Amino acid sequence: MIQTKHKSQATVLKFLLLLTLLSFSRCKKDEVQTTSDLEKSELSNLPPTLESTTAVSSTSYRLENSLPSGYVKDGSRDYTSYIQTAINKYADITFPAFPIMVNNTGIIIPSNRKISFLTGSKIIQKPTSATNYNAIRIYKATNVTLNNPVVVGDRYKHSGSSGEWGQGITIYGSSNITLNGPNVSNCWGDGIYLASTDKITNRNITINNASCTYNRRNGISITSVIGLVLEAPYCAYSNGVSPYCGIDVEPSFYTDEIQNVAINNARTEYNPGYGIQAGFRNLFGGPNKSIGLKLTNHIDKNSKVSLKVSATLTRRVGSETVTGNVDITNPYWRKNSLTPIQTNILVKTIKLNITNPTVQDINGVNLSDASILSLFTYKTNINREANYVIKF
Repeated sequence: MIQTKHKSQATVLKFLLLLTLLSFSRCKKDEVQTTSDLEKSELSNLPPTLESTTAVSSTSYRLENSLPSGYVKDGSRDYTSYIQTAINKYADITFPAFPIMVNNTGIIIPSNRKISFLTGSKIIQKPTSATNYNAIRIYKATNVTLNNPVVVGDRYKHSGSSGEWGQGITIYGSSNITLNGPNVSNCWGDGIYLASTDKITNRNITINNASCTYNRRNGISITSVIGLVLEAPYCAYSNGVSPYCGIDVEPSFYTDEIQNVAINNARTEYNPGYGIQAGFRNLFGGPNKSIGLKLTNHIDKNSKVSLKVSATLTRRVGSETVTGNVDITNPYWRKNSLTPIQTNILVKTIKLNITNPTVQDINGVNLSDASILSLFTYKTNINREANYVIKF
């Protein structure tokens, strides 16, 4: 079913550019807007920036006190064992304002920890040939907060050529986890990775202001979670191995869950695959499953495809169903080299709701409502079997 309605009068948006006091009025979507106008107004479309959590308690243990005598401050020596010993001992710990190297064993975060990273703090992945590593691993833990962690992977110094699972920060089978301002780049696989372990799914996860760039596979991968708020992530330049996503919501097993997931104010750009991808094929094969995914104010620029949603039946073994909604509200999709949206939803039990989309062509010109509707339904951009509603 497709529903359209006339827009109300265009809302005047005020833009503040650096020290100027000039204001610009945004055109209606069905009026032509020049590229220069769009560049001027782009700041208005950026998501709100959350304040980073930088305050460190005077009682927080300083990690440098656990480093060996004569420690270096240039990230050239492996201090993994010293870091792990300190984290195992202290519940509130602060990383020093200089880079520290870890090996492919990584750092495992136990329950009831608050770990803060000062400005200049950085975990550098020691070059390895390992196909799989986790620089920071939250494993079967509860009540963990990481403030401003910075992780730099080894993709440009990696000594092997196989595998795609070198991750920056991973969360496995954990609950009540908060990441504030994580910055993860150049990993052999994904920047941030959420997954189940021993059939234990993640629960109640909050990730604020993540920046995941130049990772080899995906910026952020979400494979199993019940209750996730991903607020204002920036995921860009994911390249090297498929699927090249900014954010990939893709369960691995029928025991996984994608429920109560909210991705708000995401910015994705220059991903050669998808800005955001959501694929539900692997939820088939067991009992009936329900899903819930909401994307609000997603901005994508220059990814091959801004959004892909799929639910194929290759893993279905009987009459099991996957039921739920994928709600897309106020997307702003720009200059996609292939198409702004692509779907392959082969079940009617998953409903795609798209509300108030703004779309530009490859030249940066806003499309009219009629043109957006035509583009979305052209051939298989939204496949004919899909259960969808588009509202303007």
